Amino acid sequence: MTTLLKVLRFLGPIFLFFSMLVVLPSYMISYFDNIADNGLLIILLLSIFYSLVIRFTLRKQKFIYTPRDGFLITFVSWVLVSLIAALPFYSFGMSYVDSFFEAVSGLTTTGSTSISSLSELPNYLLMYRQLLQWAGGVGLVIVVLAIIPAVSGGVKVLQAETSGFAEKSFSPRLRETARSLLMFYLIITFLCVSAYWFAGMSLFDAFAHSFSTVSIGGFSTYDQNFGHFQNTGIELVAIGFMIISSTNFGLHFLAVTKFRFTSYLKNDEFIFFLIILISAIVVSILLLLLKEEFVLSDALRYGLFQTISIVTTSGFTLIPLDGFGQAVPFFIFIVAFIGACSGSVGGGMKAWRILILLRVAVDSITKLMHPNAVSTSKINGVKIESSQIESVFAFIAFYIAFFLLFLFILIFQDIDFYSAFSATTAAINNLGPGLGVFSENYSSLTDLGKCTLAFAMIVGRLELFGVLILFFPSFWKN
Repeated sequence: MTTLLKVLRFLGPIFLFFSMLVVLPSYMISYFDNIADNGLLIILLLSIFYSLVIRFTLRKQKFIYTPRDGFLITFVSWVLVSLIAALPFYSFGMSYVDSFFEAVSGLTTTGSTSISSLSELPNYLLMYRQLLQWAGGVGLVIVVLAIIPAVSGGVKVLQAETSGFAEKSFSPRLRETARSLLMFYLIITFLCVSAYWFAGMSLFDAFAHSFSTVSIGGFSTYDQNFGHFQNTGIELVAIGFMIISSTNFGLHFLAVTKFRFTSYLKNDEFIFFLIILISAIVVSILLLLLKEEFVLSDALRYGLFQTISIVTTSGFTLIPLDGFGQAVPFFIFIVAFIGACSGSVGGGMKAWRILILLRVAVDSITKLMHPNAVSTSKINGVKIESSQIESVFAFIAFYIAFFLLFLFILIFQDIDFYSAFSATTAAINNLGPGLGVFSENYSSLTDLGKCTLAFAMIVGRLELFGVLILFFPSFWKN
């Protein structure tokens, strides 16, 4: 009963700020367009009512939050908010499964869509999709912790929400850490809006696409995605902010507040991430030139934008990815498993885990060749502890196991391997666009397939352990 009360208490501010950040702006757009959406209004009013009930009841009680509460609150929050976030799509006429798929894709910043024609959606619903990604990017739990007073054990909730944020780069105080994250997120959002507007976007498009860019979401208000604009300046702005958002926010925080720009060069994960990104760009450009016979200007443009978009797990496209043949899309999808840096809003396994894996592998080979050699694997000058190595190996093992499980479910539905592989990769890495039959959207996928991918998106967003731990009986024991 106590655990239930803790969850109910946390859901109050979560629903309140979801309604304020996502629902209210969307409803205002619908109101001024003279097509006021009553579904949005109902969600807004019920969220406010529920928040007030919690404010005057459970809010006054003192709870001690355990790690178990942190994981449970995070998982329940994402699932319940996704169920509610699906209602505006459902009231518009979509099936509930499609609506839930769209809502989960938005909140997890995946960017996959089951909508075959975005031009049929009114402006308020288009903006609603973009705001879902923006709110999900920094995490609704982070927003709550940034504003409400820090609760006892709240750092457990913060750590369960996402890895890498609550590190020594930030203040050790929970509330200051969350506020720093939120403030930086707001700053880069408005910088992105300004940059898009100056580059030629309308104000509506600038806000809409900045929400999905800084969150590395991949949603657009057009079926052609970024290919709609045909503007090199806009593409360069997107590239810049995709890289910023895929880098550890702790490094940005140090650079902005303490002018420690050398922190980037001293961070092993960031250097490794840049090496992977640059290498992938070079390979993609060469493949487009030599194998697909693109002209140099197109090979540079598509190779640069599309590789950065996929490898950072943003998911923006200039043309459907099948337009690049099979080699380039398959290659960048494989690299996307590495993902963004820890402490960023990107998906994937995260670069630091792959870096640890590689350094341990090199260390093992060195010991095979020189049995008496003393070799210690380090990251940022700090020895990699055996517990970290075990955690990384366990994570990657379970990651592959979940990936194969989701892949088999899709294949058993008579989906060809190439399409099923891309869809599973896009979901669990929070990437977005697929290949083959899913190169444009996921409307042809069965309801079971959409539910499978929706669950894969949540698993990827919570970095696996946040979901997996809930299925162990020992987790529920005191």
